[in-house]
Amino acid sequence: MDSAEYPNMAKERFCAGVAKFLEGLYLEAEEEFKEALHYDPSLPLAYCYLSIIAIERDDVEIGLRWCDKGLEVDPENGYIRYCLGAAYERKGLYEEAVREYRAYLRDHPRDAECMFSLGCVYDQAGKMYDAIKYYKHAISLDAGHYKACYNLALALGEQGHIPDAINFLKKTVSISPDYWKGWIKLGLFFSYEKRWQDSMNAYEKAISLRSDVADSHYNLGLCYLTSKKPRQAIKSFVEAVRLNTEDSDSLFYIAIAYLDLQEEEEAIAALKKTLSVCLNHEKAHYLLGRLYFLRGEEAKGEKELTYLRGIASAYVSALEAYIQASIK
Repeated sequence: MDSAEYPNMAKERFCAGVAKFLEGLYLEAEEEFKEALHYDPSLPLAYCYLSIIAIERDDVEIGLRWCDKGLEVDPENGYIRYCLGAAYERKGLYEEAVREYRAYLRDHPRDAECMFSLGCVYDQAGKMYDAIKYYKHAISLDAGHYKACYNLALALGEQGHIPDAINFLKKTVSISPDYWKGWIKLGLFFSYEKRWQDSMNAYEKAISLRSDVADSHYNLGLCYLTSKKPRQAIKSFVEAVRLNTEDSDSLFYIAIAYLDLQEEEEAIAALKKTLSVCLNHEKAHYLLGRLYFLRGEEAKGEKELTYLRGIASAYVSALEAYIQASIK
């Protein structure tokens, strides 16, 4: 091939690579970008895409090498600096990631996605003040950035600003109604405020979008239990156990719900199942001991008390006090 055709071939291969990248065909895109660089090694964006593909595959070192090669070609290219920031972020090198993201923002000060990325880095580094600041910057530039709203809500919640966190979670799910993670966190933060009906509505919505998350069923069960809806609570806890057979806490709360219904036999069965999953579940031993003494089955109750003593449980004194009170 005539070398005069190389620039055209490079452009053709690069455009083909972008198309395949956008389709999620990363392997094919990678080959196209490499072919483009064969014809024209000075294409900085080809290095960017190759870096992104490597990072998406968790080949961070390869991603860094592509960035380094790109910077050799164009040392001031902001897009390569952005990719370099992403690679450093993935490696947990937060100071380096901040440096590269800031370098990109000097030329692109209104890039909401980079503001969001910078917020994420500060978040992961535990610098919540800066994380909140950059999440807010991202939202000011792109009011529809639901992930920035979501991350901002979590950061605010971590700082104890629950009402503000709820407002940003509401914004998250109004922008992206199918974002199930937003509904789960909304349910959680509503529960912090003891807004049980709102919490139940949020968890029910989350489950309608993603029914295979055990924690959603568990938390919904707690809301039902607190709202004196034991039958519905049992259904939620049973589903949580179906999804996670080692969930001893859901089994324990099934017992609590049965006690609310005054169905002792079912409660005892649930407590025994709890202990079959987690022998050291202290609250289950305590409650089972209480029930046995209440039913006049002292020998069984003493067995539970002996077990609690053997593990130096904080529930020993509570069960002993209950036994003494019942004797009087």
